[in-house]
Amino acid sequence: MPAPPVPSPPAGTSNLLVETRALPAENLDFAWDRPETADSLREKLAVAEPAEWLRLSAWILREARVEEVWQFLTLPQIAAAFPRLAPMLGRRRRLWDYLLRAARELGRL
Repeated sequence: MPAPPVPSPPAGTSNLLVETRALPAENLDFAWDRPETADSLREKLAVAEPAEWLRLSAWILREARVEEVWQFLTLPQIAAAFPRLAPMLGRRRRLWDYLLRAARELGRL
């Protein structure tokens, strides 16, 4: 039996499931939910207040692949801010804890 058709939204309203916003062609892969290019993110990080920098950095550490993180943050920046970043990392906290421990053991920090 075929699925019933999806009803149209009432006149004058938007259907968020159908309406999509075009993202820039150079949008970052991990910025699936917002328009964000590498240049715009670097600019935001450069001028951000400390709380905003933490929020953006935690988002990068959560969403970006490890190899992408280094385009935006340095290992010393992450290590210095880690006590404040850690509570915002969710499931990625253990990964970043491990990477920072390994960096210390290898003498990179």
